[in-house]
Amino acid sequence: MLDKLTASVLAAVNSETDGTYKVLEEDEIMADIPPRLKTDSAGLANAMRYLSERGYIDIRYSEKGTYCVCSLPKGRTYDETAGAERYRGKRTFRNQMLLTFFGALAGAFVGGCLAGLLFLLVL
Repeated sequence: MLDKLTASVLAAVNSETDGTYKVLEEDEIMADIPPRLKTDSAGLANAMRYLSERGYIDIRYSEKGTYCVCSLPKGRTYDETAGAERYRGKRTFRNQMLLTFFGALAGAFVGGCLAGLLFLLVL
């Protein structure tokens, strides 16, 4: 599992390269990273090196903020499955909330009916 910064760097590389080697400037990659995750050139270099060591991307060369990179199948697959898992997580949470709401509503209705019957039997 990748952290948010590394996953966003991977997504940026995947969107730019499409499985072929491409020369990317540091500014191009940084522009694709969400503003809340902004980092400096050292953080970007660490993320790129981490992805390369784990087999997500291949770095042919890198020097002074210029990278020749290619996304590997493992990296493209991770990016696709991460999006599907986020969607599935949102859908599951929504379903759980609806089930909880309607379960509580049904429980309150049944409890109110039983309390009303008990009240009528006692009087």
